[in-house]
Amino acid sequence: MGHNLSLVDTDFYTEVQLKSPAVQPAALRDDAVTPSSTKHTLRQAQNVQDSLEDEDGCSPPNLTETDCPYFSDFPEEEAVEDFNPSKFICSAQAVSCDLRQRKYDIPFKTRSAPESTLVLELEKVLVESSLIPQPDAEFTFLAPFQDTYYKVYVKLRPHAREFLETVCKIYEIFVFTTAKKEYAEKILKFLDPQKKLIRHRLYQKDCVCVSGQYVKDLNVLHRDLAKTVALDTVAYTLPFHLTNRIPVRSWLGNQTDKELLTMLPVLEQMTHMDDVRQVISHQFHVDELVAS
Repeated sequence: MGHNLSLVDTDFYTEVQLKSPAVQPAALRDDAVTPSSTKHTLRQAQNVQDSLEDEDGCSPPNLTETDCPYFSDFPEEEAVEDFNPSKFICSAQAVSCDLRQRKYDIPFKTRSAPESTLVLELEKVLVESSLIPQPDAEFTFLAPFQDTYYKVYVKLRPHAREFLETVCKIYEIFVFTTAKKEYAEKILKFLDPQKKLIRHRLYQKDCVCVSGQYVKDLNVLHRDLAKTVALDTVAYTLPFHLTNRIPVRSWLGNQTDKELLTMLPVLEQMTHMDDVRQVISHQFHVDELVAS
């Protein structure tokens, strides 16, 4: 189909190195960030993990240092816990539908909206956020953390806006992220200031808590899942809908990256399928993700 990905995502089996807090700080002053201060910031963020969890005791899914969902450039730390994505998916799939049912104020699809739906994660798919000052950052913002504001550096993935401008013509676009609303909204305001490209936005509060982790349930969209495609760098954030997900390579700052352009013909072809789940399941060998 023109998208030459390995059948099983390489990062799917990567050992988890840190437990990502819901919001992780970056230093307010450029000259305040040093390797030692960054390590201190990381330890501080890990120490306040419990205070950042919601009332259900949830946190964003555990990821490696290179796939941290909010900021990159973390120093290497020893694994704080073992995490098996395959086992997690299996346990998540056993969760009762009754426990997953929540009411959301998602607008009904309008007549002018494209028939197909596209669900996007932010970090490593469309942007990269960093703790370390980035001279080529496209914008910065301040994030509150324990009564202090910290500076966040964000870079857009190459061709991100071109990608959105193209696919919004054939897909109704949702951004569905495990990030907190206060954090994600700042990035979305820069990415789509007129709100003409991304029709709907869902955040951490719209996720489901499974075994202490935030995951996304596409049923909350109230859209035809036979016509719904999700792009995400990892599978275990979508444990209930593996056959709706097309894997996308994580973006780590390479300015020659063309992954989003490569995805365009794949997504265009998906709009012609009666049921994208059958195609994705066959093309990407989804059954291997939960194989014992």
